Amino acid sequence: MLEVVEGEGGEVGVREIGRRLRLSPTIVQRLVTSLARRGYVEKNSDTSRYRLGYRSMALGANGDHGSDYIVTARRELERLAREHRLNGFVSVLHGGRAVYLLAVQSDGPVAIKVDAGSEMPLHSTSAGKVLLASVSDVEARRLLGPGKLAAITPHTITDANALVAGLGKVRRQGFALVVEENIRGVLSVGAPIRDRTGKVLAALSVAFPKYLDSGVTLQRITPLVTAAAQRVSHAVGG
Repeated sequence: MLEVVEGEGGEVGVREIGRRLRLSPTIVQRLVTSLARRGYVEKNSDTSRYRLGYRSMALGANGDHGSDYIVTARRELERLAREHRLNGFVSVLHGGRAVYLLAVQSDGPVAIKVDAGSEMPLHSTSAGKVLLASVSDVEARRLLGPGKLAAITPHTITDANALVAGLGKVRRQGFALVVEENIRGVLSVGAPIRDRTGKVLAALSVAFPKYLDSGVTLQRITPLVTAAAQRVSHAVGG
């Protein structure tokens, strides 16, 4: 069923899936409902048609046959891990949440392990800030929710209004920086992956310990990350 949905390259209806698989619409509906509940497909509420969900994308990202930008992103992150000992990630905004599609660990002294399909904080990570900057300030404020944001470390920005006010800078400069806001002693840089229309598809980010060595600094790593994100964007015409 997932292969049928993927093969459409967009969205497909229950009856179309049934015809392809020679299953009754009742059986197909029950199965796609289960898949949607688990995040493997998602329903377009306007058309009642289905497309691949974030968990299918995350599974595909762990193989060699993911979408163009995932395959390219993996190569870029593996190079950054190998040459600069950086932990790298690709994340997307899905259903109001930030989800990891891809994670590449470095062999450095600090390896940050996350699982594809797991969620990440929007307010304390560089990728989360890139994703927040990809929507309007009003939408970003809604995604952050009411009240004070969680103080993950003493450096975390917990005032949602202050965080949203800083998104304009992220948009202008094309990257987001985080200094010990999500993990103490860890720095992070994130940049957007864009399609041919300029829409942000995902965030590419890296994280590394503050005191890894004198040559690994935010100033040195930031242009490497933005250049990598641009190359990935080019893979999808961005």
